[in-house]
Amino acid sequence: MKQIVAILFLLVLGSCSQNETAVVPQDKMVDVIYDLTLSSSARNTSNRRDSVQYVVSYESVLKKHGLDSLQFVKAQDAYRKNPETFAAIYDSVNSRLRKELEAIRAEKPDTDTESSPVINLKTLPLYRNKAE
Repeated sequence: MKQIVAILFLLVLGSCSQNETAVVPQDKMVDVIYDLTLSSSARNTSNRRDSVQYVVSYESVLKKHGLDSLQFVKAQDAYRKNPETFAAIYDSVNSRLRKELEAIRAEKPDTDTESSPVINLKTLPLYRNKAE
């Protein structure tokens, strides 16, 4: 009896492990993770007194890209099964973040403004409309 239960368990387990392909294309996944990273950074700095108190929820980021949380998790799981592709996605996100940081650092601060920089949120990629 124990052998039959063990065999049935292995059959059920084997049928559940299908080869999943990512539903979300790699370039879209880069965009989503980039925006989620910006949102996470805003959330981490929002408790500072001199920072902008504007935080974007993860749900709104996923909605912006036409995804729900289940689709994102499934796509992430599918990409995790291929470490080279997963690393390439995060390398692309990292390079975009570095470019954005370099662009922000390259801007000359106005001497008229106060000591803390003022950031126009509409100019950041997370807040731009895809139609623009």
